[in-house]
Amino acid sequence: MTELDEQMKKAYELLGLTEDATREQVENRYFILLKRARAEKTRSEAGEEDGETLKLAEINQAYNLIIGIESEKSVTVEKQTKVGHFFYYYKVHVIIGLLIVLVGGYMIKEGIDKRREAANTPPANLSVSVFGNFYFADAELLEQNMLKLVPEWQRIKTSLVYNPPEIQSQQDMALQQKSVLMLITEKDEVYVTDEKNFESLAMQGLFVKLDEFAAKTGLKIPDHLIRQSRTEDDTSDYAYGIDITGHPVFNGIEMTQERQIIGIRAPEERWDDVATLLGKLLQTLR
Repeated sequence: MTELDEQMKKAYELLGLTEDATREQVENRYFILLKRARAEKTRSEAGEEDGETLKLAEINQAYNLIIGIESEKSVTVEKQTKVGHFFYYYKVHVIIGLLIVLVGGYMIKEGIDKRREAANTPPANLSVSVFGNFYFADAELLEQNMLKLVPEWQRIKTSLVYNPPEIQSQQDMALQQKSVLMLITEKDEVYVTDEKNFESLAMQGLFVKLDEFAAKTGLKIPDHLIRQSRTEDDTSDYAYGIDITGHPVFNGIEMTQERQIIGIRAPEERWDDVATLLGKLLQTLR
């Protein structure tokens, strides 16, 4: 074993690490010992010495030796300056602080932009969510197509919430979590879903029973378009969806070969407007 090898071995022992420790482990251990040594020094100066203390110089020397070798630099590494130490200790906090400032500024700007947009945007006659495996769906075009059916309306608030059919990546997981959050925070009145999401949302009790809706509004729904499901509270299947797959309103929307099933989530006081849109959709269904 060479002298350098011996020095390296002692350096790892001083830091309480094995020689196969990663650079990250070395750095984490170094700064733990550094803080401990300084705390012990403070206690010693206050007359509270309670045993063997860590030697700051030896810790620095061991750390510099290991990091210097791993970085293929000279074995003799200059001691870090006070500025360097400060930056290492606090760089994470500085970066996080900058990110908070940037995100905060962006959110403020976005909030101002949204308020300006809202001031110039007519109130929505109805809100529609395209929810499911419709990644490429054009929500704006769908809104335009629906407004053509109800020209007396000024606006239909239409949003797209992509919920991946399978979790195959971190991105898919994030998108699924976002879709759940949107269900909680954005309670749209009409949902256009694929088959899998229709079953899931209906089972959770999100949709209105169509028998009650039709009795209240007088909407006639052809039996062959009705989709049934069952919630945890149901003792049998009930009509919760209307299958309008292939409706001309979806032309050019890119619905990715999924079925298009409508579920109603609107409160009762909004049922008449929902019935107006659904009636137009059923009249123009091929």
